Amino acid sequence: MQSILFRLNTLFEQLPGALLPYRWLCLLAFLAMSLFTGSGLVQHFQLNMSPEVWFEDNAAPLQIRDAFRRKFGSDEGVYIVYRPASNDVFSDDALRTLESLHKEIEEASLQGGADGMSRVIQVDSLLNARYQIADGDTLIAKKLIGADFPESAAERERRRDIAVSQDAFARVYYSEDFRYGGIAIKTNFGTLPVESELNTSAANTEDLLADDGFGFGLEASDPLSVDTSADVAEVEFASVQLEEYTRFMTALRAITEQPKYDDFEIHFVGNPVTMEFVMQSIVEAAGLLLIMVLLVVVLLWILFRSLSAVLWPLLVVLAAGFWAIGIGAWLGMTYTSMLALSFMLVLAVGIASCVHVLSAYTLFSREGKDHARAMALAYRKTGTPILLTTLTTMIGMLALTLADMPIITVFGITSAMAVAFAFLLIFGLLPVLLESWHPKLRRDNDATCEAKKPLVDLQPMLAKIADFTERRAKAIVISYLAIFALLIYGAFDLEIDTNFSKLAREGSPVQVALELVDEDMMGGMNLEVLISVDQQEGLKDPRVLQAINELQTHISENYSDKVIKTFSLADVVEDTNQVMHGDDPAYHTVPDDPQLTAQLLYLFNNANPDDRRDVVSDDYRHSHISFLLRNAGTNEYTAFFDKLDGDFERIFGHLKADYPGLSLETTGTFYLMMELMDHVAWTQLKSFSVALMVITLVMIVTLGSPQAGLISMVPNLMPALFTFGVMGWFNIPLDTDTLIVAPIIIGIAVDDTIHFLTHYRYSWIEHGDVGTAVRQTLREVGQAVAFTSLILGLGFAVLGFAGYLGLAKPGIFGAMAIMVALLSDLLFLPALMHWFKPGMGRNKALRQLAAQTAQS
Repeated sequence: MQSILFRLNTLFEQLPGALLPYRWLCLLAFLAMSLFTGSGLVQHFQLNMSPEVWFEDNAAPLQIRDAFRRKFGSDEGVYIVYRPASNDVFSDDALRTLESLHKEIEEASLQGGADGMSRVIQVDSLLNARYQIADGDTLIAKKLIGADFPESAAERERRRDIAVSQDAFARVYYSEDFRYGGIAIKTNFGTLPVESELNTSAANTEDLLADDGFGFGLEASDPLSVDTSADVAEVEFASVQLEEYTRFMTALRAITEQPKYDDFEIHFVGNPVTMEFVMQSIVEAAGLLLIMVLLVVVLLWILFRSLSAVLWPLLVVLAAGFWAIGIGAWLGMTYTSMLALSFMLVLAVGIASCVHVLSAYTLFSREGKDHARAMALAYRKTGTPILLTTLTTMIGMLALTLADMPIITVFGITSAMAVAFAFLLIFGLLPVLLESWHPKLRRDNDATCEAKKPLVDLQPMLAKIADFTERRAKAIVISYLAIFALLIYGAFDLEIDTNFSKLAREGSPVQVALELVDEDMMGGMNLEVLISVDQQEGLKDPRVLQAINELQTHISENYSDKVIKTFSLADVVEDTNQVMHGDDPAYHTVPDDPQLTAQLLYLFNNANPDDRRDVVSDDYRHSHISFLLRNAGTNEYTAFFDKLDGDFERIFGHLKADYPGLSLETTGTFYLMMELMDHVAWTQLKSFSVALMVITLVMIVTLGSPQAGLISMVPNLMPALFTFGVMGWFNIPLDTDTLIVAPIIIGIAVDDTIHFLTHYRYSWIEHGDVGTAVRQTLREVGQAVAFTSLILGLGFAVLGFAGYLGLAKPGIFGAMAIMVALLSDLLFLPALMHWFKPGMGRNKALRQLAAQTAQS
């Protein structure tokens, strides 16, 4: 291994001079590769911003969700919470403003067009909320307001009393103190067939504004005739892109923000609102990434005082990124919003490697070496460390391919390719570019030289650090290990949890709305349980309905901290039974008599066929229970989902003797996102662990001994432990976004450690004196490590200004972790070397060199 490393050093030293006769060929190859990958981008680049891209094709959760949507439509709606100026949703002004807003939303939905409002298929509020009354043996569904607007205060109070008597209305259409009201908007997101274009569908052509035939809010219809033997086509639904959600929400806000609705304080919740926030965060991240690049530009110029030291590293980084994406496009990869992370990674790794080359080059130039010799020495000193950092970073990224999620796999492969291309460009193109235009800094102790004097010279400080670490080696190591132990202790309290309401800053519209609906209204999340039986009319069986009711009661009694309300077919039967028996609460039950149950469902269907279709299929084989939930994190809800599975089996298990195909499956967009975020978090941890083990083996082999390899991992782990420990101590949950960005941060820390230790090892083998080796290493590498940490630390700190905390937290903790890594490399590692004096394979290396010398 030592002879291989020696040959690599010689190869890298000879490389700049060897490339010069072929400089035009190098430039031509660069241009050809750029054209090839550019054509891939133009012809085959695919960007998919839909949430479904996180799942494998035909993944079971998607199949269950689509089965639900085929029966009952989309579960992705918008819930509008409004507070009227009167603080009473039943005041005359509030009801009239609600009537205007409700109708305007419905009218906009019927207009069609590309503004997004044609997504609306149903609007429900106090205006059209239906309740049931009995007229003899006939059940009638009546609208609370309808066309019969209450003109007097007494009539409005009567309508209020009716609303209060309807359990289904509370916290959905009004809050308990009547200060807030709700408008539920059902959409067709996720239910348009692949071959269809977005237009006004048949389901949306019915005049939503048409009122009851008698003008008093009364409804009746003929019994529904159904061919239960007909086969249901397995329609494939088109994915919904983030910009579609944004377009819809923009159109909806354009309605609600009109001056005539100024009396309403309006808040929005629902998946389209969340997706709009995500899209805005992506746009914001792109802007911050641009600022990050501009900051890198400024810092590169300050550090090297040469435009060449700015343009060439940026060219390397941008070319590497675009080459990787272009190759991916040729290979048929579909890209997502994680593309920004790939650019962030190659920016960090590519800029860091270029800074190491340029810092070494300027160091040797200032010592009096001519350009050719300075280039040769710079590549000799940095070549092997850059190769190792490239390999370790690629290993870390390729470990992500162990995940069973396409988006993570594509991210890992693309990032690995980008890092590999950056390496090729640094060694195949950068020497040619620097030959034509390179930084020119004044030589040390040469006042007559006309070249620029460096604005930042860390060499005097690095010399003091070398002396300090030698004098205080044990104190530094003990202090670091004590901090290390405290951070490990804090990390044990770290909770892996992603909470949507905690991803927006305090006081932001999204965060305020979620807290409001949790406290006063129906909650910001909804969950669906799809119930299927293998017999037609099976859901008319009182035993099945009573089991549904038992499940709802159990959930209300045991999970009230999460579940606000539940709705099901059993509620319909109970409500109808009570209405048909003079509103006697004693009859608010599911009858034991199958014929009576069937009759009640028949009456309900006649009175309100649309609502019946919303809750049970025409053949009564499929139904669902809707849960209205408070917002909480993945940690709580994944445990809740597991408990639900046990509840399903306990309550419904006895029915499987008569209904072998009976199934209850949890689904819905909220369920998918919770399960996904939890799965991503644990997958990232597993991939990170695999990468860490492989990198440790690489360090052991490279540094020549297990002792040195294990020692090297302590400063590598310190940034991660710092992040996890601080988050644990301050009860800050580790969310999915932070875990995704963590490998980039750790990669930067590993890179600087590799540069330090490889330089130290060469100097240690040469001199056999720890003090000399540490001083020489800090002189040659310390300034580059400090520069890269400064550049990347400030770059990550920029992300801390993001409104999306899923980006801001990784930015803040990333900047802090990079600074911790810098201190570890400049203080802890030298102190470790002074105290433990690891051999690092020196004796073996000397024997091999002696043998080679004897042979020559």
